[in-house]
Amino acid sequence: MALPIGNVTAATPSPAMLEQFKKLPRAEQERLARQYGYQLPTSAGNSATADMPQEVERLQQPGKLREQTERFKDKPQQVERFGLKLFDAEISTFAPVSNQPVPDSYILGADDQLLLQLFGKQNDTFTLVVARDGNVNLPDIGPVSVAGLTFNKANELIVERIRSANIGLNAAVSMGQLRTINIFVAGEAKYPGVYAVSALTSVTQALFVAGGVSDIGSLREIEVKRAGKTVAQFDLYDLLLRGDSRNDVHLKHGDVLFIPPVKALAEVRGEVKRPAIYEVKPNDTLANLLSMAGGAKANGYISAAVLERFNESRLRDFRNIDLTKVADSSLSAKAGDVLRIAASSQRVENQLVLAGAVARPGFYAWREGYKVTDIVRSLWSDLLLSADLHYAIIVRQINSAGDIDVIQFNLAEALDNPSSQHNIVLKPRDSIMVFHHGDQFYQREKLNQHVRETILEKLEWPPEQRWLIGDLASSAFAKLQETEPEPAVQQPREEDEPVLFMTEPERQALLQSTLQGILESLLTDNEALQLSVHFNRQELLYPVLQKLRQQARINDNLRIVTIGGDVKVPGEYPLAANSRVTDLIAAAGGLNDSAYFNRAELSRSSSGNAELNGVSINHQAIDLAAVFGGEAENIALQSRDRLNIFATPDWTTNREVILAGEVRFPGIYKMRQGERLSDVIQRAGGLTDNAFAFGAIFTRKQIQEKEATQVAKLLEQLKSDIATRALSSEQAQASPQDSMFMLNELAKIKPVGRLVINLEQIVAQNPLYDMVVENGDMLHVPRYNRAITVVGEVQHAGSHRYDGSLDVRDYLNLAGGFRKRADNERVYIVRADGSVALPSTSRFSLRRSTLVQPGDTIVVPVDTEYKDSLTLWGQVTQIFYQSAIALAALNSF
Repeated sequence: MALPIGNVTAATPSPAMLEQFKKLPRAEQERLARQYGYQLPTSAGNSATADMPQEVERLQQPGKLREQTERFKDKPQQVERFGLKLFDAEISTFAPVSNQPVPDSYILGADDQLLLQLFGKQNDTFTLVVARDGNVNLPDIGPVSVAGLTFNKANELIVERIRSANIGLNAAVSMGQLRTINIFVAGEAKYPGVYAVSALTSVTQALFVAGGVSDIGSLREIEVKRAGKTVAQFDLYDLLLRGDSRNDVHLKHGDVLFIPPVKALAEVRGEVKRPAIYEVKPNDTLANLLSMAGGAKANGYISAAVLERFNESRLRDFRNIDLTKVADSSLSAKAGDVLRIAASSQRVENQLVLAGAVARPGFYAWREGYKVTDIVRSLWSDLLLSADLHYAIIVRQINSAGDIDVIQFNLAEALDNPSSQHNIVLKPRDSIMVFHHGDQFYQREKLNQHVRETILEKLEWPPEQRWLIGDLASSAFAKLQETEPEPAVQQPREEDEPVLFMTEPERQALLQSTLQGILESLLTDNEALQLSVHFNRQELLYPVLQKLRQQARINDNLRIVTIGGDVKVPGEYPLAANSRVTDLIAAAGGLNDSAYFNRAELSRSSSGNAELNGVSINHQAIDLAAVFGGEAENIALQSRDRLNIFATPDWTTNREVILAGEVRFPGIYKMRQGERLSDVIQRAGGLTDNAFAFGAIFTRKQIQEKEATQVAKLLEQLKSDIATRALSSEQAQASPQDSMFMLNELAKIKPVGRLVINLEQIVAQNPLYDMVVENGDMLHVPRYNRAITVVGEVQHAGSHRYDGSLDVRDYLNLAGGFRKRADNERVYIVRADGSVALPSTSRFSLRRSTLVQPGDTIVVPVDTEYKDSLTLWGQVTQIFYQSAIALAALNSF
């Protein structure tokens, strides 16, 4: 018997059904419309067709969401309750279940659709709808009751009926559209009410439809009631924390999903993976509460957790608990509990620190029996070339208070002889510090760059940053070393006020605090530890000395000693265990070449009269040569000892004299203490035949410095006179601008430091003229000069050949005579040896009392009355002329 081809016609809905249909959600309306063959009207705000794919359904309430978002922005961030974000309308979605696979255990009911496909001798497709009586009409067979059967049983029943009724015909059954059921969501749901949902809707899907759980709703005691009885209980934490959905049952028509109020909440704070507020049940323990929070982080210190709990008087109380112990972790979690998990200490138990002039500063692991050479294995691979192998220290913690002791050792001895006492056995938390030679440092610019970047992070990019140029670390450390640094007066600023301008004291305070922060964290912070290679000896010792000062008590003297004088790095040093005089000298980088070995002085403070609470200081002379030679006692040092190393009297390692010009062998000559100029000239072979001894120029650094001081005083006096003239009522002939220009030109002149000597008498070794030479002295002996130079206020300044028959007036006439502003009453002569000769009368006449000699320079000064009323301008012109003459003589060789 052939089956008719076609689809089963759906029943026409009644008006009452249409009214109920309008109350359903839009997605459910579209599903039912497709099921019954209706076309929904299209509107501007909402359009859908039967051919469009099913979209994700979202419970949208734009107005409420915007309002909640604004309130959340205005409020400070608070601890959230775990699980409520699952139903956040902004991020949560609910996918319709109408098209999802149907399990074999699905129980059929009225309005379910079955898709029947026939194949074999006849191919056809039918849509079968379960009627209210529970039957489906099979083509050419009749009604078959399937209501109440599982989908798997109904499938077997229909296929068996068709096979038995039609030979050569087979069938396949699948689910079509599912029926719609009505459920009631009650209790502490965000939007309680009656919902029409798919028959495959589970508890969690129903919660999404109802907007989730309210702020006071329970997530762990959700009940499914059917006919007044509780048929299932659902704990959402099973799904969220363990992924267990066994109790997420499917709902049936008429089921009530009841959400009771939450009974107990507890909070977990601190170093846990998921800090939040959690709902706890009566049988939950603190271990369960910690597990809900994801457990402690790697740095969470659960051995010293703190539990806040309301006591019997309803007052909050604290309790220290150790969650590693069963007795504490098995405590029941109660409503209002706050479990705090603090972070572990930054200190590492079994670590070693290596800092200073090493190739790889950082933290290293400690092992039992480790020695210095287990960390610093090689001179070439582990140390910098600038490392001082004769002085290194180990900073060791000696008690639980963090007090330290300092152990000094010789790194070269430890590397060369690992079995020596200098290869010290290390203990946990030891810090090995290796220093650079003397006061050296390594790649200083990297340290300055780090300081500069750290400061700029605190500023709002100031427009002027020249104060951040240079060796910032050295200038900041110099401030730190001051015994009583001046406090920086800082202007009060708002907390968020950008720093655009800083005064000089504020700059210095910021620079000082930045460097101090790096030094104080030198042995604890890895970033600061990497910078230790750039610090010099005193800077590396700064945190150690600061710690020793802090731990000094009445029964524990300050373990700091001082060394001064002729050593490479004088200053304060930690008093190492069993430290002696030679150890302190090694700590200071050793002695200088000029150190006096036969005598040093050790000053020691000791308690005096107890009634007067006085302190007496004793001084003890030490023969360093005998100490280093083992012939004298190497005195053990005590707290606050000071060792003073004297310099060898009159020691200068580089005493040099320069001879230039007309000497037999010009050059640089080293001299001995007390050697005279005639001796040095004799060593140079004496003067040549062309030497102009009378015009010799002898300069000395000491005289040059004295001249520079006098010129500076003169400039200050002239500036004061200019300011006085500018404020007085007298009309000055020169403007202040012109006067300041003259002063600026005068300031550019560098003093020569010439000393007038009689070289002829010195060469003759006349003791009245001979003198002891000093380091840096310079002697220029020019060639014989027969020229007479005329400079100053003449018509044509220049040099003229010497003629013994001519006098001063004749040479002035050769220069064209005086200019209009010349001071012809103050003409003077500068001799070739640097001395000054004045005429015998106020005016030059035919008298020849003042003879002109070869190499002389005739100077005609400017008339100060003509130039300006300032009385010191005459001194200015003299300085100009004399300096010009000396410099010209020096440049003539």
